[in-house]
Amino acid sequence: MSYGSLSAFGDTWCRYSPDTETLEAAHDLVDQYLVFAEEAQVGNDIIDEIELPVPKPVLIKSFGLVIAAEHRPQIRTLLIKAGMTLAQYRDDVGPRMRLKPTTPHGRPRAARSREFERRLDKKLVAVAAERINLGAFYSRAFIEAMH
Repeated sequence: MSYGSLSAFGDTWCRYSPDTETLEAAHDLVDQYLVFAEEAQVGNDIIDEIELPVPKPVLIKSFGLVIAAEHRPQIRTLLIKAGMTLAQYRDDVGPRMRLKPTTPHGRPRAARSREFERRLDKKLVAVAAERINLGAFYSRAFIEAMH
């Protein structure tokens, strides 16, 4: 998914003040996702995006609108951090890929198949790239909303 343009999800939604109804709907979707993410205990896991309560592009746009409208820096930072967890939801993951960090001297890694390792590496690279893109996208949304 590309975030090169703020209009990637339709109109130039950050360049105007959305009406109250649109902003309330975006807030409701963000709140719904936050409750969902807390209950799902996402952590560092990679999860199939079909598990999301709302389509991922809709959530990304909703986070962008809410972030653009938020003027409190601490809240905006928390929203960006929460919105970036959407990168962990990937297409065609299948069963949840559980990732638990351990110390270098922690318990030995469980044996995994080479196929699983390849899939995991591919998904981790995609998550990292999307986190970067989402961070830039949300930052631009706020900056454009301020101008």
